[in-house]
Amino acid sequence: MMKEQMTSIISFLINKEVFAFDTLKVRNILEFDKVTWVPNTKDYLLGVINLHGNIIPIADMRVMMGIENIENGQDTAVIVVSDDDKKDSLLGLVVDGVKEVFDLDESEIKESVINGNTGLVHSFTGSLHKNEEFIHIIDLTEVVQEIEK
Repeated sequence: MMKEQMTSIISFLINKEVFAFDTLKVRNILEFDKVTWVPNTKDYLLGVINLHGNIIPIADMRVMMGIENIENGQDTAVIVVSDDDKKDSLLGLVVDGVKEVFDLDESEIKESVINGNTGLVHSFTGSLHKNEEFIHIIDLTEVVQEIEK
């Protein structure tokens, strides 16, 4: 009998849709607060914050996914991630709200149901159906590469 591959993901909201990525990449979850603007950056880069002495660029996942008329609410959050476990590669991603962290068997993840234009986020590792909703798992490596371009 094969051993099941378990993984842990964090789910979050963008424009009332549920997305997720691997919790092993998450370093912090912060309330959205003041961001210091940096001139001459891409429209989805909101600026930088200082987190424990580290300067962290903040990217708005909602803008990256082509959402317009964005309003920050009381649940708006910044998920600080690191794609390669280095402090100098920390990146903050703004989302409409963080939902939950949960474990799942990798066999629950199906081929992505998203096709077409999703802004600058093109790669999804898959989708799953949980608690009567679809959760689309974002390829975080691709998002980081897009931001670093």
